[in-house]
Amino acid sequence: MARVQADPITAALAHPTRRNLYSTLCETDEMSTVQLQSSVSVDRYNLYHHLKKLASLGLVENHRDAGRARWWRAASRVDLPGIITAVKPIRSSVRTGPEPGKIGALLESDNGVHIISLEGSRDKVGAKLLFEQLADDLGIEVDIPWNFVPGTIALIEEDR
Repeated sequence: MARVQADPITAALAHPTRRNLYSTLCETDEMSTVQLQSSVSVDRYNLYHHLKKLASLGLVENHRDAGRARWWRAASRVDLPGIITAVKPIRSSVRTGPEPGKIGALLESDNGVHIISLEGSRDKVGAKLLFEQLADDLGIEVDIPWNFVPGTIALIEEDR
């Protein structure tokens, strides 16, 4: 089975705990390990595991003060354009969309179809997370393979 190739920073920040740690550190000058642990509600072992990964990518750095406390701060800032933290439900009911076989005809015509090409790996990861979050928020059970990476999204207007 082939492995999915992704930008290491995108892959690291796709993990909710790492994304939360990084976002928290970007909002402050620096935080101690104890402050971070209480802020993100994760045990110490997992906290260090995720911080070590972020540090290896140059996203965060740390230093010790005169005592034993370790202080963390964001070392570099990256945009998180495709990383979704929360999505509100669009509507309470879900419609099934066009009948099978009609999608090709819709794509060929300019009948309210918008094609979005996903260029970078951050866009692809963000689109996958958005798709999963929308399905979850709308109560739709989906079984997305771990190696699913969308290349293009087609948005089809319901009423034109």
